[in-house]
Amino acid sequence: MTDESAPGRRELNKARTRQALLDAVKELSRDNGADRVTVDDIADRAGVSRRTFFNYFSGIEGAVAEATAAPVQRLVEAFLRQPRGGDPLGEIVAAVRETPVDQGLLGWQPADAAAAEEGLGHRAHLRLWQHHEDWLAAVLTERLADADPLRARTLAATVMTLFETVEKAWRTQSAGLSDADAVALFNTELIRALEHARAGWRSPD
Repeated sequence: MTDESAPGRRELNKARTRQALLDAVKELSRDNGADRVTVDDIADRAGVSRRTFFNYFSGIEGAVAEATAAPVQRLVEAFLRQPRGGDPLGEIVAAVRETPVDQGLLGWQPADAAAAEEGLGHRAHLRLWQHHEDWLAAVLTERLADADPLRARTLAATVMTLFETVEKAWRTQSAGLSDADAVALFNTELIRALEHARAGWRSPD
């Protein structure tokens, strides 16, 4: 082995450890509900120490946020690909149609029916939407190029609230559905909610 190979090997080991921790977070959330998961549980499942967990993440919510970053990024990229037309909510709807929300964001509910009934994981999922609000606000600020930052902030808050509201209802509505059908239902309801906001919640003519 050459000296040059050692840094690469260390980085590979770090990447594997990080992924093992992220996998453990999701598996335990599915097993027990995210609100019951502890750092010790995650470390045990990943085969590392509690201290090692904190070498990578500040806490469980940080790990969950990173685990869901890729699907959120795909949705943001789809939004940024939309033609600018002065209707950001319409552009977000088009982005969801192009790149629907997937299991990477939704596959955190406990598989156990009793745990699901208690709403375990639901509160953590709501915190997840809130975590991404600042990021969305920054994306919208750049996209809108508006001198008034309140426009981007309120739009981001509205979109995240819609995500939260839809997720809360979807948790009950999707009971008994296959994963594919549950995901399709979430996207249908999310688009409906966004369209209501886009229309100013006016009744259809």
